[in-house]
Amino acid sequence: MSEKKRIIMIIPNLDFGGAQTSFSRVSWLLQPHCSLLLVVFNKDNIAPLTFGGDLVELFVPASRNFLLKIFNFYRRVNRLKRIKKEFQPTISISFLEGADYVNLLSGIGEEIYFYIHGSKKFDRNISGLIGFIQKKILIPYLYRFADKILVVNEKLRAELKENFGLRKSSFVVMPNFFDIHELQKLASLPLNQTMENFFREHLTICISGRLAPEKGIDRFIKIFPEILVKHGNVKLLIIGDGDQKMALQNQLRDMNLSFTEMNENTIDSSAKVIFFGYQRNPYRLLGRSTLLALPSLNEGMPNTIIEAFCLGIPVAAADCPYGPRELLAPNETPKGWPELGEFGILLPVLNQGDGSQQIWIEGMNMLLESAELRIRYNRDGLRNSKTYSTEKNLSKWKELLRL
Repeated sequence: MSEKKRIIMIIPNLDFGGAQTSFSRVSWLLQPHCSLLLVVFNKDNIAPLTFGGDLVELFVPASRNFLLKIFNFYRRVNRLKRIKKEFQPTISISFLEGADYVNLLSGIGEEIYFYIHGSKKFDRNISGLIGFIQKKILIPYLYRFADKILVVNEKLRAELKENFGLRKSSFVVMPNFFDIHELQKLASLPLNQTMENFFREHLTICISGRLAPEKGIDRFIKIFPEILVKHGNVKLLIIGDGDQKMALQNQLRDMNLSFTEMNENTIDSSAKVIFFGYQRNPYRLLGRSTLLALPSLNEGMPNTIIEAFCLGIPVAAADCPYGPRELLAPNETPKGWPELGEFGILLPVLNQGDGSQQIWIEGMNMLLESAELRIRYNRDGLRNSKTYSTEKNLSKWKELLRL
């Protein structure tokens, strides 16, 4: 029997983002079919994810100091090159931009793949002098040396080709995928009686994901009181953790909007906003919610929308670059707001003073008031979820990596 193909997957960190979740899922998908080594720069702030394959840490921390950044970059390249020389991979796949450069410059002759999960053009974290260098020099010049650039949807491929001059690069669309039966099993696990009663007694809007400015949660909070005018019984559930948590809670205090943090046993049902923090199993909460809201300013391929599909939960999302439109209205020409797409409601990105706030309020009220519309999206989302199943995507990965 021939030896299994050797593959390395590389990521800067394993915190609470969508790329990290994808890293975990791809590792489990590939592990039975190849000899797989996983590399992370450092394990600071690591989320409780699980992985297929051995996980190796480079022990090089992140830094805000410019000179230290350069020194640490040099250390990462050298340490990864030593690992590659010992492991002798056929293919090295990097997740997130910081890992892409290190992957490329540590190459020992293997095929180099970059896996892109989000927009470079609209990423607000790519800013200032460093951002200028990334957009004008590093991405246009270094990315062209990758053997393949994997993207989660067609819009990202178009952006990289047209905005970053990568027209001659070899692109492959590799969408996120999900074990639908496992998600449904996790969602069906019981909550304590207090929580079960809470979901029976209240309408709930769920926002799930990393608490960061690009997720637009602060903008949604601004319109939430207007939703409460018509639906005083509705609760806003915020599932996840991140650097913006304290800022969001301070915003709620300034607005005199009551909030609480959930623990395992009790819940203050008088609060209008409930922070659930990071959940090992967020699907028990998402699967019992009335609807999912995604007010993001930019995305790649939002995991949480597909998770809602899998659990039969209706979705209202900002038509941001990129992902929500491709998921909720893939075959439709844009029309007026709120846009009732085939698989969910699309709304404009929330901004102050352009009418988008009122449109969001209208869209939220529409879903909260119409059980018929929610049932339609429950049914159609479940049907659409099969497109993103593990089974359908395993063959794509095996073909790509020649396993």
